[in-house]
Amino acid sequence: DPAQDLNNPPSNTNTDFEKFTFGELEVGELFWQTAIPGDNIPWRKENQTQGKNLKKQTLHSFEQRTIVWQKT
Repeated sequence: DPAQDLNNPPSNTNTDFEKFTFGELEVGELFWQTAIPGDNIPWRKENQTQGKNLKKQTLHSFEQRTIVWQKT
């Protein structure tokens, strides 16, 4: 109902995510493994095959076709 939407807009704390593959990202870009808010840990692409878990500061290997998410 559009009238209800005007009276109850989405929270500005909602974050929209866009789906990509790991291979599409540029080195240095942030990404997340899910689009679900909460326990979603940020990662940074370190090179063409690895991402860094920014919470634990550990490197992990990713396949180029792995689905990842970026905040829009």
